[in-house]
Formats: sequence, structure tokens, C-alpha cells
Amino acid sequence: MKKLLLLAVVLAFIACNEEEKITYVILNASVENNIADNAMVRGNGFELKIPISETGTFSDTLRISKDGYYQLFVGRERTGIYLEQGATISANVNAKEFDETIKYEGTLASENNYLAAKYLHNETSIDYPKMFSNDESTFVSELKNYNLGLGSLLSESNIVNESFSALEKQELTYEYASLLENYQEYHQYFTKTPGFKASESLYDELKDIKFNDTIAFRNSIGYQDLVDTHYSRMVGDALLENDKLSRTVTYLKIVNENLPDGYAKNSLLSQFLKYGLAPDEYLEEAFSIYKSTNPDQGDLEAITGQYNILKELTPGKASPTFDYENHKGGNTSLKDLAGKYVYIDVWATWCGPCIREIPSLKIVEAEYHDKNIEFVSLSIDAAKDHEKWKSMVTKKELGGIQLMADKDWKSSFAVEYNILGIPRFILIDPSGNIVSADAPRPSDPKLRELLDGLI
Repeated sequence: MKKLLLLAVVLAFIACNEEEKITYVILNASVENNIADNAMVRGNGFELKIPISETGTFSDTLRISKDGYYQLFVGRERTGIYLEQGATISANVNAKEFDETIKYEGTLASENNYLAAKYLHNETSIDYPKMFSNDESTFVSELKNYNLGLGSLLSESNIVNESFSALEKQELTYEYASLLENYQEYHQYFTKTPGFKASESLYDELKDIKFNDTIAFRNSIGYQDLVDTHYSRMVGDALLENDKLSRTVTYLKIVNENLPDGYAKNSLLSQFLKYGLAPDEYLEEAFSIYKSTNPDQGDLEAITGQYNILKELTPGKASPTFDYENHKGGNTSLKDLAGKYVYIDVWATWCGPCIREIPSLKIVEAEYHDKNIEFVSLSIDAAKDHEKWKSMVTKKELGGIQLMADKDWKSSFAVEYNILGIPRFILIDPSGNIVSADAPRPSDPKLRELLDGLI
């Protein structure tokens, strides 16, 4: 009897301890000058949307399954945040100067204030176009100095959380390696030298890194980015040797060959195909390779749905149509442009990469102004930004046919073309059939090759 009583006491004690173990994070935040409807916390398989009140505050209990790095979104703004089960975190920020003003209080204040300072440091202390335009030796020298600065920032933050410090030091190593891996592609882009190839010695520092560590992949955002960058660099090398290869198919093959089936491979391939699966002549091959990799069932269903949309957008198929407001007055439809090729730029006033294509688009328009082609710029700005759109078109003296869609991302044309990111360029023939649902950008020399072969 005494033994039974003792056992009952022990079990009760264990049960109480289990009940007392806190497996959630309490997050409170206040946003000054807020214009967003929701905040979101995402990472490590966790995602939670949190409504923002009329006074700019939001609060919720985050039932995360593991400690680590997450992303905090407030509207279009985002920042990295470190969470541990049992923590209580308060954040305050001014939406007009998001990165400069975000401050944390509570259990993990020092860790997250460091991350905020690190993000701001990355934004303000380095000129990426200039750094990646440098020759290799200058680039490496600047990169090392930049990395030393981040190390000093971590040391000067006086963080006593040893787990976080060890994790962050490893992240800095991965981030440094990713920048090295990115050098070749970014140098090509910023210096406009598509045939540039970095020396193999540039990657000597990375020889001890394993790029198929599936455990590290589960535990580190920095490692995930590094692995993706590494395999993307291998794709770039392959395309330098043979520019007729499909980037999508080549990426799928390289990742499939270098990673075992499972979480890491599935994550890389499904995320890549979310934006990389294209309605071109390689669509069937790409989808077939993906299906052969034993993908997660949920991701397979999502990619299959995307594939079913894209196969209706391959060359020769009838194009989805539009009938939208014209900046000059009235509406313009695709039917109005029948008999001409139509090159469509899907963009928005808030999209930096879209704005950077405008000078190149103007040049292409001028070169082909007397040819059988119309240039259409289709804004998917929200209705509240209607006047901003009208003003920018006038201020930047945008040419061609300037249209604004009726329901931004949910406009029928954007939905039927499966537009998930912008800028997006589309070429339609005089009969209203698709030439390319994902045409080259104006800054890409391949656009002129395509047009010259048609017009």
C-alpha cells in the first residue's frame, strides 16, 4: 500500500511538472503610424496571422514547437525575431521608420534588439551593387571587414544567452559563405557581364562545409539559404557552359542528385517551383522530375495545382484577356489590340525591381515604335493607390499603354496567369495566343532576340 501511495505521489509530481512546462511565447506589440491590417509570425513550420487593432496594437500566444529564428511581418515590413518557449516579448515600432525604430522588451530583449541592429547594419553599412561589382580580391577584402563588423556587433551586445550566441555565430558563418557563393551571379548582374565566371579559389574557404547536412538544414535558416545559394551557383556554372539548358530543370536535377529524399530536398524543390515552374517547353520535364523525388503530399498537391494552371499557358494557347482602365481615359482590352504583338509589363508603383526596369523598357519601346507591337504596362496596385499610380505614370513620363487592373493581385488576368511575383512580362501574338507567358525582361538581351525573330 505504501509503495502504491509513493508511486501515486511521484506520478502526480511528474504530471505537475509536465503541466508547468511552458511551450508557448507571449508576444505583445505596438505599432505607431500603422496602416496594416495584420501581423504575422512565420518560421520552423509555424505560421500565425494576428489582427492589428485600430490603435495599432496586437497580441497573441505563439505555440511554437521549437526555439529559434522566426520572421515577424507587419504588413509589407518584416524583421527577424528570435523566440524561445516560455518567453514574453514586447515590441514597439514606428511603421514609417520600421527598421530604425523597432525595439524589444521582455525575456529576449537583448537577443532581439541585437537582431534588429544587425538588420539595420546590413541595410546601411554596405553598398551591395558596389561591393559585388568589385574584382574578386577587393570583394573578399570588403566582405571580411563586413563580417568582422557583424562579429563585433554581436560581442558588444553583451548577450548572456549562450545558446543564442552559439547559434548566431554559426549563422554569421553561413551568411558569410552565402555572400561568397553569390559573388559570381551578382557580379554578372551589377556589371552587366553575363559570361563572367569567378575563380575556383574563391570557394576555398568553403571546402569544409557540407552542403547535404539535413540536420543543419532543419535547424538553421542561414544554412538553408546557403544550400540553396550553393546549388544555384552550380546551376549558373552549368548555364555558362551551355546557355540552352533550362534553369529550372537543371536546378531540379542538381538538388535531386545531391540531397537524399526528405525534408531538405522537398523544401528546396517545392519552394523553388513555387516561382520557378514556368509555362515553357520544359514544363512537363520539370514536373516529372519533381514527382519522382518523393515530395511531401501537401507540397505535391500545391505544385500539381500550379502545374495544371501553367499547362494552359504554354506557347500557342489562347491568352487570358483583360479590359482595364487606361491612364488616358476609358478602358482598353486585349481585343482592342488584335492584329499586333502585345508585350505586357505587370508591375506596381511599390515594386523596386519593376521601377528599375522602366529605363530599359523605354529604350525597347523606342527601338520598336514603328513595328507591329504594342507595349502595355499593367499596374496591379491596390485601389487605394490609384492616384499614386496616375501620378507616377505622369511624373516618370511612362510610354506605351498604361492600364490599372481592377482587383490588384486578385484581378482575373493576374490570377489566370498565375502571377505570384512581379515584375512579370508576357508576350502575346496578333491572334491573341501566347508567345511567352514569362517573357524576358526589357533589360535582358534575349528580349530583342525574341522580338527580332517574330517582327
